[in-house]
Amino acid sequence: MRLGRLLQVALTLVLMALPLRLWAADLIESRAYYQDQTGKLTFAQVQTKTFTPYTGILTEGFGDAVYWLRLRIDPGLAQNSNELAGGFPPTIRPSDVGTDKLVLRVRPPYLDQVELFDPLEPDKGDRVTGNIMPWRDSEFGSLNHGFVIPKGDAPRDVWLRVAATSTLIVGVDVLPYDQMRASEKRQEMLNTLDAALNLFFIVWAGLLFAMRPDRLIGAFLLVMLVSFVYATNYMGYYRIYMGHWIGPQVLDDLHSALVILLPAVYMLFSRWLLQDYRPRVWMMRVLLPTQYYFLVGWALLFLGYEGLALPVNAALAFLGQLWVCIILMFGVSASQDNQLREPLISRGWVLGYSLLLVFLFGALTLPALGLIPATQTSLYRSIIQGAVPFLLMAVIVHMRNRRIEREQQRQVVRAEQMAASEKSRREDSEQFLAMLTHEIRTPLTVMAYAAKTDLPQGRLGEHVQSGIREIDELIERCVQADRADQAGLPLALTDTTLDELLRLPRARFINDRVQWDIDLSGVMPENFKVRTDLTLFDVVLNNLIDNALKYAPNDEPVHVRICRQDMGSQDGQAGFMVTVSNPPGLAGFPDENRVFEKYYRAPRAHIRTGSGLGLYVARSFAIKLGGHLNYHRASEKVCFELWLPL
Repeated sequence: MRLGRLLQVALTLVLMALPLRLWAADLIESRAYYQDQTGKLTFAQVQTKTFTPYTGILTEGFGDAVYWLRLRIDPGLAQNSNELAGGFPPTIRPSDVGTDKLVLRVRPPYLDQVELFDPLEPDKGDRVTGNIMPWRDSEFGSLNHGFVIPKGDAPRDVWLRVAATSTLIVGVDVLPYDQMRASEKRQEMLNTLDAALNLFFIVWAGLLFAMRPDRLIGAFLLVMLVSFVYATNYMGYYRIYMGHWIGPQVLDDLHSALVILLPAVYMLFSRWLLQDYRPRVWMMRVLLPTQYYFLVGWALLFLGYEGLALPVNAALAFLGQLWVCIILMFGVSASQDNQLREPLISRGWVLGYSLLLVFLFGALTLPALGLIPATQTSLYRSIIQGAVPFLLMAVIVHMRNRRIEREQQRQVVRAEQMAASEKSRREDSEQFLAMLTHEIRTPLTVMAYAAKTDLPQGRLGEHVQSGIREIDELIERCVQADRADQAGLPLALTDTTLDELLRLPRARFINDRVQWDIDLSGVMPENFKVRTDLTLFDVVLNNLIDNALKYAPNDEPVHVRICRQDMGSQDGQAGFMVTVSNPPGLAGFPDENRVFEKYYRAPRAHIRTGSGLGLYVARSFAIKLGGHLNYHRASEKVCFELWLPL
């Protein structure tokens, strides 16, 4: 895609350069003009006036005056013209029209009326062309205005009378007939490519808008539609193909209306683009006159004030795009630009596009206002105003659309994750309620049975206390599980000795069934330093020993062995191992793959009251302490190994 866009830009620039090369091959030796303020001077009267020399393109801005151009044509330059033209093959043989024929071409095509006075053909009558004349009456059938004139044997002056209600930008060149025809064919190809590019973007934007009715895509589609109608009318296609049904004056009025509408749709695109950056409200309001001036401009056209409507429109178009750049540079504060919802496109990209648009609008608008001289680019207004901005606008729309798609995909992923999390939470809640109702029922049933049975007061109290103790242990496991699920559980790490570490567990399990074996390889317990969280360690060890006592046979001991082991992690960190083992009871051996799952209990383990949370909590806390807890079956014993760093 990127390569394709680069090729499109390169092709456009090359094609734009071709007419410039041909323009250099010109038979006009000198140019001069005279401004007729009254518009009523005759050819004979004008010949006595003093003309002002000029070079290149005549630029006089907006006004009602008529301009006379005096052109010195030198047929002796024809040979140089052939060389400069680069040897392009002619589309019509010179023998078809005669070798003594030249073509005088006048551009741009929106000039209202151009009248020719050639001393070599004084009796040929009125020779008039222009935008308000039927195309079928043109002497030289092309997209531009032209006259077929004799070559002559010596340099001579010819005169043109030019009238325009729009801005006066006039470019005139003279070439041999075959070379001019070839030049016009190349311009037709360039115009066709420009129109095809416009149609491509219309179809592309239309499909995008159908799939995702985004306001920026809609604005881009509107720009393409208006630009296509404007460009094809500017190029003269409507005048050529619809001149039989629509009068030239109507097409001329349509062109003026489109000239006023075009900056408005460009501004609509820019305004929607700016909304992503949350600009200052008052600065956006300044753009409103440029956005809605087209209504005022159309009213002025209807009332006949075309000379006022068009220059105001040109000035507002340039100033509006300049103000867009000012908004992007100074109207978006850092705090606004870094809010939670980031803009879909970098502000630098949009600023670059806007600055280029200001440059292009300036290159086209300032000559139209008569503020700077015109260049050859002014004669290709529709192409320059279209091709480059269209490509940049399409890139912006494409980038924005891709980021919207990625954002929607992320939202779908987040929604799926939230749904999965909600499902997991719901399943966890269901499992918790199922476990709670099942496990609490047993001690409650025992207490209820004991209360209804004629038992001595002492034994009744023992049953009640046993049931309360089981329920209390169940609640404590639930509290521990909730702490284990907390991602940011704080640790209270302290340096302590092994005696202090084991003080509470030894006091809690003070019976003959728990056998303690401490092997520190010559280090006294009181000198063995450990850095850990005493509370969490106590919970882990308590759960392991309680689990072993609960499921081991009543007459079998539970072994707790503590030893120094420095190979508990990949980097060889110093640590110690606590091993809790017991022979299996009626519950048998647990499933190695599920023993640490939340709420898991072996099928035969339900003979005893339990929550299925003890080992889950123990492993979670062991990980939080920087260690690990593993289970394995060793010599027909249930064995849990807890490794912790020193």
